[in-house]
Amino acid sequence: MGLLSREIELYDFSIGIQHWRYTDAGREALVEGQRYAPVALTRGRIAQSTEEAKNTLEISAPLDLPLLNLFRPVPPGLRLRLDLKRVRVRDGLVRLGWTGFVADLDETHSVAKLRCASLAAAVETLGLRRSWQSNCPLVLYSQGPGLCNADPDAHAVPAILSDATGYTVASAAFDAFDDGHFDGGVLQWTSLLGIERRFVVTHVGATLRLLTPAALTPGAQVVALPGCDRTLGPRGCAKFANTLNYGGQPTLKGMRNPFGSDPVF
Repeated sequence: MGLLSREIELYDFSIGIQHWRYTDAGREALVEGQRYAPVALTRGRIAQSTEEAKNTLEISAPLDLPLLNLFRPVPPGLRLRLDLKRVRVRDGLVRLGWTGFVADLDETHSVAKLRCASLAAAVETLGLRRSWQSNCPLVLYSQGPGLCNADPDAHAVPAILSDATGYTVASAAFDAFDDGHFDGGVLQWTSLLGIERRFVVTHVGATLRLLTPAALTPGAQVVALPGCDRTLGPRGCAKFANTLNYGGQPTLKGMRNPFGSDPVF
């Protein structure tokens, strides 16, 4: 749309306090004190469905759009939000057209496609998180009544990386602990976007393998938080001296499942 058309659209992408603002108008737009750079953006139809997973929005953008550098070489661990606004040219009335986050980026030889999902889709859950089980169902380091309450600061391990290859990182600080100490834990660091985190899959020697790649380089300063195997054993609550907050039912081990194929009653 151009400035002479009935409406222009504003695309406000953000992570925390950082914003990337664009407009589909033919020139720069100044709206509510913010500048929106003109970019050849096109979008698909805004879906309206009772199933939030279907309320997606696809945006096509040029490959040289600065925003796309966030996804190169690996996508950010922080959620990229999108606020799509519409401005009536005649009187400058601004209204919100759509809000969501960028869920996926697909680049071809000529165009980049940003697939966005609604904010409501991001908060969908499967229902109750806790069940009657032997292992602990609590989120490690979660704080509050009835939660894990393990102190992350007391177990954090600062480290300087000697090697980083996307999915793996290495540091002598990790080698000071037994293999598996960081399994199921978290690696975190501060970037220009804020605090980024990656889930640790395995820990062997000085090396951690991550669930998703991280744009880290040798010499980066990180903090590793150990993981928990959700038991009362030495790799679980005992490692954190946190037995009193164990959320499982260890006495269930070896008992017959009352909901299984072999009836209890």
